[in-house]
Amino acid sequence: MVQIHFEGKTIDLKPGETLLQALVRARANPSYSCVAGLCHSCLLQAQSGTIPRAAQVGLSPDQCQQDLLLACQCRPESPLTVRRPHSARRTDAMVSGIRALSPAIMELRLSPRSPISYQAGQHIDLWHGPYLTRHYSLASVPALDSDLLFHIQAVPGGQFSHWVHTQAEVGSLLQLGSAQGDCRYGSPQPGAPLLLIGSGSGLGPLYGLLRDALNQLHRGPIELLHLARDEHHLYLQDELIQLARQHPNLRYSSLVGPVEALAPLLDAAIDRCDQRRAQAYLCGASRLVTEATRRLRDAGLNESQIHSDTFDAQQLDSLPDPI
Repeated sequence: MVQIHFEGKTIDLKPGETLLQALVRARANPSYSCVAGLCHSCLLQAQSGTIPRAAQVGLSPDQCQQDLLLACQCRPESPLTVRRPHSARRTDAMVSGIRALSPAIMELRLSPRSPISYQAGQHIDLWHGPYLTRHYSLASVPALDSDLLFHIQAVPGGQFSHWVHTQAEVGSLLQLGSAQGDCRYGSPQPGAPLLLIGSGSGLGPLYGLLRDALNQLHRGPIELLHLARDEHHLYLQDELIQLARQHPNLRYSSLVGPVEALAPLLDAAIDRCDQRRAQAYLCGASRLVTEATRRLRDAGLNESQIHSDTFDAQQLDSLPDPI
């Protein structure tokens, strides 16, 4: 039987089990979200042993050289010792505000004890107590917001989201990991078209990215498409309509329905932009990200032009749904 060594624990791997499943079963409290190898929130670093090739699919050459791996895609065939990456150090933070954006979405405002380096649209692990951690994307902009902002969607069975929606209050204490992720504005050409496509609380990181781009005087056309499963998941409409009025290069559209309902709007947005220069940002359910990615690639966008952050709620053995 293959053994896994992690933070002082020795875990016997069951047949067919992934590294992440083994860590969850052993109550090792790993960080994870999509369980599909897309969000990279389950990154671990191997200290010894052979890393299965599938565990590094989608990682950058630099990440592979650092022996990083995706725990949700890792099925070791020999003993493996892993640890959390050094970037997993925690920073204390306090809840400085909380408000309902819709019946299903809460805005959580955090004030970190020490400054957090991040870019709008990236994601951070939030810890409530020693064992409950979840991965959330930032809706704040460093140049515009003094606190960190997160849009937390209520998830049935999700302990963290339940705490935020029913128990969190100003003064509650949390801990933060380091900011990660490629779904950020960065420094594209000022005139490049931006396509921002999200579902549910995936609007959060896109809202931060949008405000960051506008604050940096982005001149190119910006299309923001927001899909919601129902009216309870549709939010920030007034704010976004006002932004579109203030910025002629911004076009905002929202709709309620299944992923397929977004196709006509997305195809029209792609047709309106210069596909050779466009940068696309996809945030939300994996079905949305997968379908939008397919349509963007069919239109000629390459991998370097598409940035995504997937946050499905997945059930993984004994842990509640992550976000």
